[in-house]
Amino acid sequence: MMVFDVFGKTLGIQKTQSEWYVFYLDQSTGKRSRAVEVVIPDFIHEDEIAGWLDDIYHESASATRPCVVRIK
Repeated sequence: MMVFDVFGKTLGIQKTQSEWYVFYLDQSTGKRSRAVEVVIPDFIHEDEIAGWLDDIYHESASATRPCVVRIK
């Protein structure tokens, strides 16, 4: 699973055979919950995910968190 810091939120992204699954991650407990409201089209490649998330969540950017960062 890929893990991203999305302007302070930790999201996990996992690819199945047909689609991307997005999860909210709690790194302190290891728990995750499905983020069904976040849709990543299946034609988006792994190296494009950070840019896609940045486009979706850009209103949450701040001086201390200016962009989406891949953690893992």
